[in-house]
Amino acid sequence: MRGLIHCLAQGAGFIPVRAFVLAWALAIGIAAGAATTTPTAALAASKKASDEVTQVYFIRGFLGVFSTGFDKMAKELGKSGIDAKVYGHLSGGAISSKIAKEFGQSGKRRKKLVLIGHSFGGNAALAVANRLRSKDITVDLVITVDPTRSGPVSSNVRQYVNYYFPGNGLGAKLASKSVSAKRIKNIDMRKRVDIAGEGDDHWTVTHNAAISKEITDAIRRTVK
Repeated sequence: MRGLIHCLAQGAGFIPVRAFVLAWALAIGIAAGAATTTPTAALAASKKASDEVTQVYFIRGFLGVFSTGFDKMAKELGKSGIDAKVYGHLSGGAISSKIAKEFGQSGKRRKKLVLIGHSFGGNAALAVANRLRSKDITVDLVITVDPTRSGPVSSNVRQYVNYYFPGNGLGAKLASKSVSAKRIKNIDMRKRVDIAGEGDDHWTVTHNAAISKEITDAIRRTVK
């Protein structure tokens, strides 16, 4: 073995024999250490990884440039141990497929599921929830921030909260004839001094401190 190492080192030219031997010994030691991991611990780690399910999906608006407040909210929720991801408004199909795969597995449908979208992302959140209805997957909370459409509003969603600016040519009030009005809460942001009074509008609202806190607090209450 020593002769083999020497030949390899000489062949490499620029690797000193002693350094090569030390590196080889270190690799053997690391491998030996890794081998001491018990099968039970490895199985537990594997099971933990397989049980991870994204519970919160933020969906940005057009081009994603005006919804970056969602990134900050997702990061804050992550500190609380809540798995939150941020997507673009064209990712609705991918999000629906991911949720169907994760929540459709045995034992995982008890996880709480929340969708949040801004502007075109709000439209996407509504569409994703509607797609999941055909797969018999319940969405616990859908939060839309100034979506440009009033629906679809789906029966598989436990609660809708819609923040909107009326009269701006963009924001829409959610409405449905097939879902109880008690499950739909429309919040007129023009009447909120802590939002409109701060000068925030359709383009900047995801960065507003008051609405950010309300959204993250609502998510924590839902997924706890």
